[in-house]
Amino acid sequence: MSPGFKAYISSTRSMLPVLPTILPLLCLMILSLPSSSLSISLFSSSTTARIKSTTRSTITARIQNIQYNPRLYLSKKQNEDNQDIITTVPNTLQNDDTSSTSTRTNTSTSRNLTLQERILQESLGIQPETPQEKETRIKSRQAQISQEQKSKRTNILVAIVAFSLAILNYTWQYTHPITSLTLLTEMQRNSQEFNVIGNNGKPTIVDFWAPWCENCKASAPTLASIEKEYKDRVNFILVDGDKGENWPMIERFGVDAIPHLAMVGSDGVVETALIGPIPRRVLREDLDAMLENAQRRERGEGKVELPFVMYDAFRTRPELKQLNFVPAIVDKEGVSER
Repeated sequence: MSPGFKAYISSTRSMLPVLPTILPLLCLMILSLPSSSLSISLFSSSTTARIKSTTRSTITARIQNIQYNPRLYLSKKQNEDNQDIITTVPNTLQNDDTSSTSTRTNTSTSRNLTLQERILQESLGIQPETPQEKETRIKSRQAQISQEQKSKRTNILVAIVAFSLAILNYTWQYTHPITSLTLLTEMQRNSQEFNVIGNNGKPTIVDFWAPWCENCKASAPTLASIEKEYKDRVNFILVDGDKGENWPMIERFGVDAIPHLAMVGSDGVVETALIGPIPRRVLREDLDAMLENAQRRERGEGKVELPFVMYDAFRTRPELKQLNFVPAIVDKEGVSER
């Protein structure tokens, strides 16, 4: 082996560790080269002869070379105002185009093309839009903008109305607050009569309260929500203990503290009495148990005990647990009977 060849082999081996670093760089350099470098070498000799050596023409020529179309050849003409006009002439290799394409091309060549339109037409093959298409596009865009503005105005109007109603509602509630006393008074106004106890197949809650009772006021929202939830299945009766005409009922139920909630079953028997502010969960579970007892009574089954039992007002007189309030009967002389 000759010394020169040995030296070539040794130099090649010394370059092998560097190849993994050099090869990616070479690939990046090749990829970063403009694609026109190859096409220019192929078509520059036949194209540059047709283009004048002006700055704009040179740029256009380079774009033509990048995306060369063999079906068309370009010729440069300059009009009276020294403006460049690109005209297309059918090549012998071009087949007969459709009538719509010919009309579009003739329309685009009958007017001056902007530089942007030239670039799109020559490099990407995108034909410039006709005046009719441009007018249609503008009208469509204007209609879309008008619709968006109309929708925006509608949304603003709805927001203003909603905000105004919220302000009015807040003002009304602020000037006409619903206090617990007002709530209790309204509930008593809608209260049922005592004669429904044990006669309509529903359990009953009898609430004894007074306007000066703070615990009664604190329990009012809870009792109101329970009444709203069980209104069609449970009888609710409120008794104002501050009124003298209600004293007989206070004695009948053995009330010695308020708020006093007498829990009466569907059979008219007082199951228990809940004294003071009662949590909503306790009321719900006791009411559910009494509703279950009402169904068991219809089937002839025994009762289940209430989950929460507090005060037995009839522990010394259990015979009075059974309630039965019948409507008063008035005779001809005006005397009421029971």
